[in-house]
Amino acid sequence: MKILFIINPVSGSGAGNKLPKVIAGMPEYKDVDYQIVFTEQVGHAAILAKEASVDGNYTHIIAVGGDGTVNEVGTTLYGSNSAFGVIPVGSGNGFARHVKYSLSMKKALRQMLSTHYSYIDMVEMNGHFFLNVSGVGFDAEIAHTFGKFKMRGVISYICAALKVLFFYKEKEYDITYDGKTIRKKGFILSFANSSQYGNNVHIAPHASLKNGMVSICIMRCPPFFGIGFLLKSLLRADLSQLKYYEEIQCKEAVIDGSIRNIHVDGEPFTANEPIRLKVHAGGIKIISLRT
Repeated sequence: MKILFIINPVSGSGAGNKLPKVIAGMPEYKDVDYQIVFTEQVGHAAILAKEASVDGNYTHIIAVGGDGTVNEVGTTLYGSNSAFGVIPVGSGNGFARHVKYSLSMKKALRQMLSTHYSYIDMVEMNGHFFLNVSGVGFDAEIAHTFGKFKMRGVISYICAALKVLFFYKEKEYDITYDGKTIRKKGFILSFANSSQYGNNVHIAPHASLKNGMVSICIMRCPPFFGIGFLLKSLLRADLSQLKYYEEIQCKEAVIDGSIRNIHVDGEPFTANEPIRLKVHAGGIKIISLRT
């Protein structure tokens, strides 16, 4: 076993910087061959993961950061023999929560020593790849607003959401999948490979990393008096009772409409063409917590 830890020193207000000291004090790692590297800028984690996977020297390549770092490392390892894992130290940690990795650094480090593996999907969106949840609409606008904040964390994210809430209006989209086209209005239009944004806020209760399908989640603007019930439903992963919510699962889709701002696993981007989704099934070897 040889492990590479790729740490984003900015994620979680620098929480990942504690890992070298924590791991040095763990008896489980006394005889483990491991290396620690730090990213220097956006995109660097993908470069480091690519170099390590091409060399083929590492059995495990671990992302230490939030969902952005998870995206860079995990999608880069598509088709690699190295097993992917996560030490979650981000704001939401949606992917890690979905696969049941611990939010405790020590417990997660122990989980990374597992030699049990499974294979998961990734989704392509207009040349970008994602593991967790991407989309257009309200959540994409939040990602763009949040990205301008100097401070990270849950409080900043809530502030960004409230700022967007006052001006964003739902839009109409044409969604083509399985040979048919439907027209839907949506306040939120999310594309989910796993079930949640993060912080146990579930947007796609039926999403699976292993079924070769992406969930297209369409939510109309909820009535003001129903916001409390909506929040409760999101936290309980129970959206089936909401008349203004719909989840469609498919292997490929094209979404057209008034689309400019998008987000890919929470990272803001722009799109100048219709959204094209395609699932790449079972190509990422991941550290599994089940035998």
